[in-house]
Amino acid sequence: MAVVRRWYLYISATIGLQGFAWSLIWLLYGVWLAPIQASISTTAFQLAALAICLPLWLIHWLWGERLARRDLDERASAVRKLYLYGNLAAFLIPLTGSVYDLLDTVFGLLAGVDRTDPQAHIWYGVIASLVLGSLFTYHSVVARNDAHQVPLAGAGALVRRVYLLFAAGAGLVIWTNGVKDLIRLIFGSASGTTVVQLFISAILNVFIGLIVWLGHWWRAQRLFASAGEDERGSAFRKFYLYLVIVVASITAVINATFLLAGVFRSMLGLRVEGNLIDVLAPMIVLTVVALYHASVIQTDATAIAEGPQQAGVRRLAWYLVAAIGQVAALVGLGGLLSVIIRGLASADAITDLREPLAWFGAILVVGLPIWVVCWRQVQRAAATPGEISVAERSSLVRRIYLFGFLFIASLTLLSALIYILFRLISIALGEPFSGNLLVDLAQAIAYSLIAIGVLVTHGLVLRTDTRMREAAELSRQAQVRVAVLAEGALAEQIASVLRQQFPQLALTIAGVGSEAETQLASADLIVGVWEPSGDSNRLDRYPARKLLIPLANMNWAWVGIEPAVVANIPVQLAQAVRQTLAGEPLRPQRGVGAGVVIGGIIAIITVIFVMVGLVQVALFTFR
Repeated sequence: MAVVRRWYLYISATIGLQGFAWSLIWLLYGVWLAPIQASISTTAFQLAALAICLPLWLIHWLWGERLARRDLDERASAVRKLYLYGNLAAFLIPLTGSVYDLLDTVFGLLAGVDRTDPQAHIWYGVIASLVLGSLFTYHSVVARNDAHQVPLAGAGALVRRVYLLFAAGAGLVIWTNGVKDLIRLIFGSASGTTVVQLFISAILNVFIGLIVWLGHWWRAQRLFASAGEDERGSAFRKFYLYLVIVVASITAVINATFLLAGVFRSMLGLRVEGNLIDVLAPMIVLTVVALYHASVIQTDATAIAEGPQQAGVRRLAWYLVAAIGQVAALVGLGGLLSVIIRGLASADAITDLREPLAWFGAILVVGLPIWVVCWRQVQRAAATPGEISVAERSSLVRRIYLFGFLFIASLTLLSALIYILFRLISIALGEPFSGNLLVDLAQAIAYSLIAIGVLVTHGLVLRTDTRMREAAELSRQAQVRVAVLAEGALAEQIASVLRQQFPQLALTIAGVGSEAETQLASADLIVGVWEPSGDSNRLDRYPARKLLIPLANMNWAWVGIEPAVVANIPVQLAQAVRQTLAGEPLRPQRGVGAGVVIGGIIAIITVIFVMVGLVQVALFTFR
């Protein structure tokens, strides 16, 4: 009931607030701007919207405020935080634009830059800045007071965190673009009034972006330094930091590729177009941004231990950048091999190979160091002794990375070999062919060699990971004593399945009498079945963890769970033991449903279409 009321109150308040804000802005703009008088219908519509939206906002907002004063849970609710921080974000973006437009127009006029209708820009900037700034300030104060009265946790803290980091990211983008433009203008060769206007825009972007970024990033840093584990252990903060690093790194890599391609083109005697500062400026700025956020990650790591979700975000970032670097390196290497093969096959074509030689060389030089650095980092984490190594080598991101490249390499090799055989068979069957066959097959040969290398290296890594995971599992098994709690043939079946899947377990079947008491008391894990007729207090005496499947009888029925099938009990218990040894939450084993079957069929059909498409691309690309 309370949740439904909150959604109603704050959605209605948001509609009224946004309608009131923008109808007021455009009404004042039309009234005060003498050269452009609004039509009667426009003014009437804005007055009507203002008369409806203002009471709509005030009624629902004051109602929510009254409830918040009486109930701290209401004040700390995630829906209220979503209203406050959502509207702060909705006001921040146009507020930044209006302030920029106002200052840009004023400074442009002072510098003698011609502007179309500067009065309209100034009036809009003033009105929008005052209205949006007032509402932004008010809601910011309310949000700050709420946080002082009731410390945020859970979903409410997440909403605030998302807003702060979103706003900080927006400010960082504005600041970065301003600095890049400023560097281009300072070291460029342009001149005139256009440069003055661009210089003013760049300065304003730097100034406004710095204020927005610092204001929100400083707040986020203070929360991290002073708040509890909920704030400091946030996975979203790690996601934001790594996202900035990844985006900045990718953009810097692209510009570095263009830079090196220009250098190689110049060395090979080709014409170089463009300005050097246009690629140097983003490289410098984004490298600084990436290094700063990397230092923040290092500082965070010294303040608090990395949690499982944070580790997942870290792996995703490292493997993503490693994948980008490896793709670039493989494309560059394959291209260079094809160029070399073509050059060896036909000396007359060497002058035509300078362009691909420059570009493929630049891609290889940029991509290879990135992949080496990132791969060494993830391999260092995977080689860390203990459970950290097992977690790294067993992570889903790592397996997707390795199997993903195996899949791509397999398709590449398949496409290349099909084209090579296609060309050879067509010639053998008498199809006319003009030109050099080795030149025609150069790209297919080069990328098939690269694909073979990827298959071998990534296959060896997967084999090493599997061997180390199995060794770690056997080591864990040897340290665990398991007692099977069942009777007769069922006990033997459970023990047989467990011995087959976990050969290193110290396994015993709990009998009866004093021997059973000794076995259960010394066990680390008790697995088996439990019937309603059994003594429910008996097992409480033993410190071991209990993994039991309940059995029903004529007078007992377990509501809410599927009835246990005796034939499946050993398999279910074996899966529970495996999950317990791996430190995973217990999940029951279920059969393959219709959705999985349909999804598998769709996946197979998709793969077939992809393979056919790649073969067709190969037939035309390698020509």
